Amino acid sequence: MRIGSSLASLTAPVKTGFRELRSHKLRSLLTMLGVIFGVSAVIAMVSIGEGARLETLQQIQQLGIDVLHVRRVALAGEMEDQAAKTSPFGLNYGDALALEELCDFATRVVPSCRVFGEVSARGKAVDARVFGTSPDYAAALNLNVAEGRFIDDEDLARRAHVCVLGAEVKREAFAFENPVGKLIKIGLSNFRVIGVMREQVLETSETTLALRDLNQDVYIPISVAIEDFQLYMEKAIPMNPEAVMGLVGSMFERPPLVRRPISEVAVQVKNPDMTVPAAQVVKQILDQRHGNVPDFEIVIPIELLRQRQHTQRIFNVVMGAIAGISLLVGGIGIMNIMLATVTQRAREIGIRRCIGAKRGDIIRQFLVECLVITMIGGVLGVGGGIGAAEAISRYAGWKTVVAGTAVFLSLGVSISVGLIFGLYPAIRAASIEPMEALRAE
Repeated sequence: MRIGSSLASLTAPVKTGFRELRSHKLRSLLTMLGVIFGVSAVIAMVSIGEGARLETLQQIQQLGIDVLHVRRVALAGEMEDQAAKTSPFGLNYGDALALEELCDFATRVVPSCRVFGEVSARGKAVDARVFGTSPDYAAALNLNVAEGRFIDDEDLARRAHVCVLGAEVKREAFAFENPVGKLIKIGLSNFRVIGVMREQVLETSETTLALRDLNQDVYIPISVAIEDFQLYMEKAIPMNPEAVMGLVGSMFERPPLVRRPISEVAVQVKNPDMTVPAAQVVKQILDQRHGNVPDFEIVIPIELLRQRQHTQRIFNVVMGAIAGISLLVGGIGIMNIMLATVTQRAREIGIRRCIGAKRGDIIRQFLVECLVITMIGGVLGVGGGIGAAEAISRYAGWKTVVAGTAVFLSLGVSISVGLIFGLYPAIRAASIEPMEALRAE
């Protein structure tokens, strides 16, 4: 009997709360609006932030969390004139060899260069970018081969005309056929396909880093790229006339192998936490080799990640503050409505007090009614937030991820709003004297 009476005492305020909501539907809906919008805003903003965070992590992983990227920088004006005297070839193959020799913290040093030559298969042009690189390229950037194999040391040594296709290039050139063993043409030379890379699925948006689509890449041995395709590279790399004269001419007048220009050097370090100090060492080595000419830049993916995370934290704080203000306004609205309700229901309160209800019973009744309003508003707000996140993802093209923590946090905050802003009206209702309440109209 005691258990039954206890359950009845707990469920009675809830039933009363729902009855009150049903009897004043419009008022209840208006009371919930602040909570609904606040919770929706919290979930939508957190979903945008979480989506951007995961997308950035995915892109940083593509760059390599433990890899430094040293890239060629085109100069102009006075800096170009200075480069013509002290560093006429910019980033070159010799720089990669020097880094490999001097950087004991590096597990891999991978040079690569962009080759500018038209790619065609079976007489049809294919939209592709060609890069000359070394066998360690795939391992350094966490790339996997789906069919065949990647470039090896023997291919570099004998300057083999072989290539590895990106997934999109393979589809465009050979559709559903297995391209391994078949020929494609790059520039004026034929290359035999020895492998196809696994497709890289990467959703990009304006909120994240701009990375090239690796599925459109074609990889050839860097020894072939810097020997047979030197003229293509020279056309793509802006240089002053003096430097060009040093490069172009007869084949016998071309610079030695170590001075051939390249596009990038990827340096994979042993410990990802050492990327920043490693970048400083790399910069010192290249500054000395280039006569302090800033014709290269060093990209540190882990630093990009930290910058993005810092920006994301600021974004989350600002959006959280906006959503918090919305919930605060909603809580004030709930308090106002509940105070008005106390006045309207003074006679009911007096009758309940006269038939034995205690102050605690009145407080519990009004608090439960307030909690019912905020919980229903919170649930509706969760639905609205998920819908808003889906709409943003579909129409704005941003990646959004609805996190379970955001849902539970929003519901918890909405319940807290009900408790905090419903407490004063409940105490006010319990403080009404029974006789005064009975005389109220």
